[in-house]
Amino acid sequence: MIIGIDRRLLQNVDWVLLGAALALVGLSTSTLWSVSLGRTGSTLALRQLAWAGLGVLALVVVASLDYRRLVRAAPALYLAGLAGLVAVFLLGRTVSGARRWLAVGPLSIQPSELFKICFVLMAVWLLTSRWARPVGGSVIAWTLPIVAVPFALIVKQPDLGTALLLFPVLLVLLVGAGVRLRLLWGLLLAGTSAMPLAWFALKSYQRERILVYLDPFRDPLGSAYNVIQAKIAIGSGQLLGKGVAGATQSRLAFLPERHTDFVFAVFAEMWGFVGCLVLLACYAGLLLRGFDIAATAREPVGRLVALGATTLLATQILVNVGMVTGLLPVVGVPLPLMSYGGSSMIASLMALGLLLSVRMRQFQ
Repeated sequence: MIIGIDRRLLQNVDWVLLGAALALVGLSTSTLWSVSLGRTGSTLALRQLAWAGLGVLALVVVASLDYRRLVRAAPALYLAGLAGLVAVFLLGRTVSGARRWLAVGPLSIQPSELFKICFVLMAVWLLTSRWARPVGGSVIAWTLPIVAVPFALIVKQPDLGTALLLFPVLLVLLVGAGVRLRLLWGLLLAGTSAMPLAWFALKSYQRERILVYLDPFRDPLGSAYNVIQAKIAIGSGQLLGKGVAGATQSRLAFLPERHTDFVFAVFAEMWGFVGCLVLLACYAGLLLRGFDIAATAREPVGRLVALGATTLLATQILVNVGMVTGLLPVVGVPLPLMSYGGSSMIASLMALGLLLSVRMRQFQ
């Protein structure tokens, strides 16, 4: 497969999308540089820049490939992604009780993050197959194992937050593919009915997170500590923020996981309400461009690829901001292009590469 971009395609590059993404990477790097005292912050920032460089390379590779060829290769990519999820249990390393990472030379890769891109392509391949038109009960029956197998593998790591992301993406793709509302409501009803049973399948710490969501001060020095400290950090930022030197919650490590899952709270403490508006405006611009690319795509495959990639990013943004502000339970989902982490950064930029691939080819 030859990788290359026709010069005529470059005329259709969505520079607004790229600009919003690069702005978010810049905000992430500056936040990580300021988050810790001494050399720790600069090390985090430099590593994040290195991962962003690899992510931009992945973006260029994905954008250079015709998205239709990627969808045709989706079954092979999906199986490769499943192999990565299985390899975690055989060769992976454990960090903080979770077995999610594979060592690839000097790098650590989280297969579950990269698998999300494979899942989007596989779902699109399934929904746009000739036998799948129109989308009916038999097609939905085929989608269940496609989502259930990776869900079980990711939950086993354990990484419930990443596993749950697969369902809203699939749901939106089903709507975009034209599933009948009667079937959709049936799926939602079945899922809602199974929620009481799911409670008993959760681990004790996962149940505790839900109870803390219902009662934020249930265990202020234990399971609720992260959320309480995040709210303090966000509230203390007020209108214009406390600046880098005054962000005591973040810099003095009162806020755990401040460079990964709770980076939004760090940013809010430093730059306040106005800074958060700028950050959310960048995300809004990115998502609006993504949904616009989906809306203007001329054929179903491009529309669903763009819709799936945008929904994947939108869900992560909503879940992360929601859990940091206390509007949703804590599930450990990183904030795309902001949270420290190489696999998340590469996966997010690959999703943007899919959007660019659709955008550049929709006028052909």
